[in-house]
Amino acid sequence: MKTNQMMTVKVGEFGTFEIGHLTKMGKLNDVFEIGNIYRLNRGLRTVELQEWLRLESTWEYIIVRSASRENGLLTKSGATADLNFTILKDQYNKVDYSLMMAKYSNVIYSKKGKYGGTWADLRIMLDLATYLDPVLKDEMYEVFINHKILYFRDLGGDNFKEFNRVVDMLLDLNGYSKVDVYQYVAIELRKKQNILDTKGYNEKDHNSKIQETRAKWLEHLTFVVRVGFVKSFHELVELIKKL
Repeated sequence: MKTNQMMTVKVGEFGTFEIGHLTKMGKLNDVFEIGNIYRLNRGLRTVELQEWLRLESTWEYIIVRSASRENGLLTKSGATADLNFTILKDQYNKVDYSLMMAKYSNVIYSKKGKYGGTWADLRIMLDLATYLDPVLKDEMYEVFINHKILYFRDLGGDNFKEFNRVVDMLLDLNGYSKVDVYQYVAIELRKKQNILDTKGYNEKDHNSKIQETRAKWLEHLTFVVRVGFVKSFHELVELIKKL
């Protein structure tokens, strides 16, 4: 799916955060809020975002991630030696994270407005989770690495576009327009997954299992229409009932 969709992802039991499914840029402020809940539950002090941004080790990894995102994996001979690990500092000899963000804005930046806050690449978010709490780190790895939620969001979107293309092959739409058919299928799939009252597939309860199931259903519907097993809207309705 070529259009970046903002997803609200649920991690563990204590909160959600926003992330673009294509850009893989997520909101660091939300991760900090969740991480501090974990820390309080362990009897630890809460921390501020600035504290993590002041660490030189934070920016050493951000520098690596920025180069990797621009040029691909840094496994070529000499690639690591070409990295510039210079950390810009203020008059108090502390990391000037504002200047550093401006320099490495391809992987971390702050903005205002509807999606205001500090945003960063997914791998940087995982680095932050490591700093905050080991349980949060493990749960984020489970959602993004094991369950591949961003992958299935992308796959589901592509499968729906592919299904829309084969609707033209239905010989009898029973008086409905193609748009009616698209809307019907979308609503029925939401009903089957108990997410009818939401707008789209970007809510916190739309976990990777829901995304994966939707993708598989759409792939199946596309196949049976394309090969001619289903030739009318009525037959499509009956098939969806059996999913």
